[in-house]
Amino acid sequence: MANVFDYLKWRGDLSFSADPFNEIDNLLLSYVSYVDLDGAAPGPGEEGVPLHEVSRRFFQTHSKEDLEKDKSFFRMAPYIMRDMAGTERFRDCRLGNYVNLIDEVKNLQMSAVTADLSDGSCYVAYRGTDDRIMGWKEDFLISTRKVAAQREAVNYINALPLKPGGVLRTGGHSKGGHLAIYASAMARPEVKERIVTVYNNDGPGFRDEFLKDPALQSLLPRIVRIIPEGSVIGLLLGHVAEPVIIKSTGFGVFQHDALTWEVMGSRFVREEKLAASSLVFQDSMTEWLSGIDNEGRISFINDVFDVLEAPGAETLTELQNGGLKSVFLMMKKRDTLPEDTRDKIDRLLKILLSRWGDYLTMPLRDITARLTGKDAE
Repeated sequence: MANVFDYLKWRGDLSFSADPFNEIDNLLLSYVSYVDLDGAAPGPGEEGVPLHEVSRRFFQTHSKEDLEKDKSFFRMAPYIMRDMAGTERFRDCRLGNYVNLIDEVKNLQMSAVTADLSDGSCYVAYRGTDDRIMGWKEDFLISTRKVAAQREAVNYINALPLKPGGVLRTGGHSKGGHLAIYASAMARPEVKERIVTVYNNDGPGFRDEFLKDPALQSLLPRIVRIIPEGSVIGLLLGHVAEPVIIKSTGFGVFQHDALTWEVMGSRFVREEKLAASSLVFQDSMTEWLSGIDNEGRISFINDVFDVLEAPGAETLTELQNGGLKSVFLMMKKRDTLPEDTRDKIDRLLKILLSRWGDYLTMPLRDITARLTGKDAE
């Protein structure tokens, strides 16, 4: 089935005046935010640079060998940017106000870039998380506290230089979609009134307190929430907007990779309902997290990710590729936890890592027997 690369071939020669901004354009610009634009895109207070020039600068300083070291979901983001730069639709859109804030002490990671489009509108793209295990942990921990990235996302949008009469769209994928909603809801009135659409592409929701905030409620008619049929991250926490459910060629948790989202024309291909695995995950997380206090939530999330990190993999892709050796190390760590926690983690792992099926609840001695004398896949 077709994806965003195909869309660029189909619609790339059409300007925004010929074919107005759509949901696929939103995802493409969200993808650009995953590219490390340090040295390629100008920062706050500097004049924006055409996308084709930003792409040229990036590939001038990043070799093919360097890019191939990236094994994450969004390793293709630079190539998507390059294809966009070769189209009439995107080549002259101007990127600017690039920020990339990282502070491990403050547990801060917030990156964003702004694109000025030929139709006079502006799209603010917030970077999300890819398949790095620590990034997914951050998505889960949003359920326990307000994070520094939310504050910085608001500061970013409030500092944007606004064009007279220009409309504003915001969006992002994964945590980026969450930040786009939060920043848009909490923006200064003169900024917020310019926002026509906020796109949350499979991003987590919010704690109950914020869901009731009038600032968020007033934004509701402008929120577009897009999730694949097998969504996991997009079902975390509570949401005010009903989702647009779309088809994906991915399997299980790997549907979070937006390159697996099916495209037809200028729209994603719709699906009528969520997959059974997503419904089980949603019900299970609601049951587990609603019955414990904040300290208990943090403890449970730490336990889950201690198990996922036991094999030493940095990404979910690496974890899956580790085969039964990864399963053995995770189950060894899992067996050190209380029985009630073990049961919950077993069910969660079978959703997140469904490729391994019943191996995830197999006794360690049986896994050891299968590993003896051969390297299981």
